[in-house]
Amino acid sequence: MVLDQPAQPVEWVRDNIAAFGGDPARITIFGQSAGGSSVDYYSYAYLDDPIVAGLISHSGTAFSFTPNTFEYSQSSFLKAAALLGCTGPKDVVACMRSKDFHDILTAASSIPSSPSLALPQPVFHPTIDNITVFADYKALATAGKFVKVPYLAGSTNNEAGFYKVRAYNLNITLSDHAWDLLNLEAFTCATLAETSARRHARVPVWQYRYFGDWPNLRLYPHSGAYHGSDLHMIMGGATDVTGVSNTPEQDRTMRYMMRAWAAFARDPQKGLTTHLHWPQYSPHGNTLVRLGYENSARASFVPPSTYDTPCAALNGRVKDAEGTF
Repeated sequence: MVLDQPAQPVEWVRDNIAAFGGDPARITIFGQSAGGSSVDYYSYAYLDDPIVAGLISHSGTAFSFTPNTFEYSQSSFLKAAALLGCTGPKDVVACMRSKDFHDILTAASSIPSSPSLALPQPVFHPTIDNITVFADYKALATAGKFVKVPYLAGSTNNEAGFYKVRAYNLNITLSDHAWDLLNLEAFTCATLAETSARRHARVPVWQYRYFGDWPNLRLYPHSGAYHGSDLHMIMGGATDVTGVSNTPEQDRTMRYMMRAWAAFARDPQKGLTTHLHWPQYSPHGNTLVRLGYENSARASFVPPSTYDTPCAALNGRVKDAEGTF
């Protein structure tokens, strides 16, 4: 989804989905990682005519990272342009458009990242324009300035399991505490911020945490439920990727999660509650849905505080999770 034109593909779906047997009144958009954040961005950018009936964010919300300032993005772009000879009074954008994309990628990759407490932060990032990407999501969320449609959001139990591969390749060593902070700040607490805001606005909202640790998806011993591993339960591609068959319980977990996502898309207002008896998110009671816990296909329900208690002290901090998006 292109952030400055996100409504266009959604409008196309609305105008054409009936020809494919779909219902234009029941469009749900979902994304994972930066895609999850983009879904959340959409909810703040298109208040007047959102088109969509439901939103799903996997492992990423508007609270997961700090977007670039305009000044930083402009400076980085001009530095990359200069490396390709696009400088001076001529139209820099037109000059860059004339370049081979391989050369552009090479120039962009040579722009150094800003200092980070965790992993190198991508230079070219969503940039604040206060139209599609905003400077203060905490204030907007507190004021309820998001689309009031049902929201399903969650993360995996060990998001860092994926990022440890990148750290190893970059010869970066982080302490266990630092990895715990990365998990909390970019994922657990960022998800909590949005599910709490939705609940406060009386928007139907559900929150999950995925735990599946399957033999054919392990990156290394104890990689656990790492960033992106839950997508295989929705898309069903684990065997295609690894060439190793799923376990029977993995197949059952996959079918259960597919059923849950389909129930939400079919009826975002009540599908999860009616068909799977999922409670809506609340900080009180057993409302956090655990999926794949102990590699079981049976969902379990626990207090959200089982995992998000440290979030209050972090108070929205994301500095320790830089480089995850």
